[in-house]
Amino acid sequence: MGSSTILDIISSMLISGFLLLTALHMDEQSVKTTYYSETNLTVQQNLTSLVENLEYDFRRMGYCADPNVQPNPDMYIVKGNSSYIWFVADMDNTGVLDTVKYFLGTNPIPGCANKNVRMLYRQIDSDPPVGSNLGVVQFSLKYLDGFGQTLPTPIYAPSQVQMVEITLKIEPTAAYDDTTYDHDFALWRQTRLISRNLRNR
Repeated sequence: MGSSTILDIISSMLISGFLLLTALHMDEQSVKTTYYSETNLTVQQNLTSLVENLEYDFRRMGYCADPNVQPNPDMYIVKGNSSYIWFVADMDNTGVLDTVKYFLGTNPIPGCANKNVRMLYRQIDSDPPVGSNLGVVQFSLKYLDGFGQTLPTPIYAPSQVQMVEITLKIEPTAAYDDTTYDHDFALWRQTRLISRNLRNR
């Protein structure tokens, strides 16, 4: 009778321990799955937001609310290479032309767990550049003529540019573990942006 009770207690403890380990494992998997889902959603939202902002700015290239202050059609794009662009546009509809610059930072962002992420900067005129930490790890540009042919960079003949192709790669700024930044979450987007003003020159 006594040995039977002891065996029952030991069996109960083993079963309880097994159930506890199973519950802990399931809880960890649940946390990991939730984290993956939320991270994936955040990366998608960051990419969508960034593309919308770029599309808005680039489509204003060469635009001015005052028809008497139209920029030189050959200088809508002032400078451009594979990682930097500088163009003119009336960004706030005041009839005054602004210079707009986009470029990717070269240094890792302090405090950001993902060391691949860089700050994407937008600068208007002589104002300080404003950076956005949306998980950008690649921001590259191509310039195409009216036939869709890629022009060499740096751009020496801005008047030939009819389209600008932007390639973006977004990763999470933090991940469940360091091995999952690129493999599980990286999103790419290649967008050709055409300003109506480039086509109307």
